Amino acid sequence: MNVFLAMGSLFEFLQKNQIEKGRALPAVHSSEAYLIKKFMKTGRIEPQPCKFFEGEKLSYFFLGRPAFKRSLDAEPDYWELPMSFVVKYDSIKRKRIFPFDTGAFRSGIYPHFISMMDLEEFEVEKDHEAAEKIVGTFFGTSRNYFLLNPRSKGDFENRFDVSVLDEEIRALHKLVSLKGGSTDDRRFAIELQTDHQLELIRENVLAVVLPEAYIEAPKVVTYVEKELGAELITYPLYPLKKDYYYYAIYEKIDHFFRSNGFYRV
Repeated sequence: MNVFLAMGSLFEFLQKNQIEKGRALPAVHSSEAYLIKKFMKTGRIEPQPCKFFEGEKLSYFFLGRPAFKRSLDAEPDYWELPMSFVVKYDSIKRKRIFPFDTGAFRSGIYPHFISMMDLEEFEVEKDHEAAEKIVGTFFGTSRNYFLLNPRSKGDFENRFDVSVLDEEIRALHKLVSLKGGSTDDRRFAIELQTDHQLELIRENVLAVVLPEAYIEAPKVVTYVEKELGAELITYPLYPLKKDYYYYAIYEKIDHFFRSNGFYRV
């Protein structure tokens, strides 16, 4: 059996092309802000039973982006809003890597032109530079990846060996280039799955993003800034719909990456 075909179409594509790799951004784990007390108590992010990969306990991170969606009331309370841990990329013991949110894929959120395909065609963990290669392939730079600003179709097809049988690769480029519809930023947020717990320690954690209300809790401020030695990033609370807060978190993390040189080649 051809080993590349056995590993899936995206893996094969990454092996057969000469790719100028993009820089791997830190990994981001997001959840409800209410769970900050649990993280402070346990000192770790622990894998949880996964409804999409049955029989497995997994934790989910995304390369660089706080790709996290929950159904919330029109004006949610602060503890319902998202929080994010920004951690070093190499601190994640990766079990699987996909170019998109697999939960959204399996929930039927993506269009038929890609949801008709087998999820396994897009798994690439066997290539230890897969994340950097995916960024370089579809975006060129890590900032373009963060902004979901892909290469043009012409540039993409001229630069890489994309045959008529590379339907999965063409579908990925079409997916990331979509505007509007039911898709969102999860359509190309590189997913990092792990079945190992992540210790929340100075060596791993770079920043913690929380709703602004939590700066009124000295225990939280001390935990992030003193115990973790991380940057505490907060976003303001307004009487707005939940979608505003996703924008606010993106803007805050983008500023953190720019200020700390993570976009530099």
